[in-house]
Amino acid sequence: MNWKRIARYALALWFAGFAAGFVEGLFAAQDAAAVARSELIGSAAAFALYLALFTRMAARADGHPILGAVSATALSLLCGWGSKALLPQVFGDSGGAQQLAVELALMAVAATFGVGLGSYLRDRRRVRTT
Repeated sequence: MNWKRIARYALALWFAGFAAGFVEGLFAAQDAAAVARSELIGSAAAFALYLALFTRMAARADGHPILGAVSATALSLLCGWGSKALLPQVFGDSGGAQQLAVELALMAVAATFGVGLGSYLRDRRRVRTT
């Protein structure tokens, strides 16, 4: 396993979640319907970014893309939790267990489909070159 590569993807995953949450926070509304719509759009954007990163990571993996995805996800979550613990004024309230469950579910589904798609693309590229 290439830990430098995994650390780069973990940082990219963390930054993708941060960027999606930041943009979602910029358009925060007061009424319940607008809040739900904002949460849905933010979650869809985060999912799309995670999916793209996991697909790229698996497509460029030399071997064991699942292990790399799990390692990058774990490292990204640790960085996120660490930054929330060190800078609570900047990151604010994390939203509790429900927010964490949604974030984990988004990453798990994106990793599942992204690794599958990336592995398919990698294998397809190998077949074309031989």
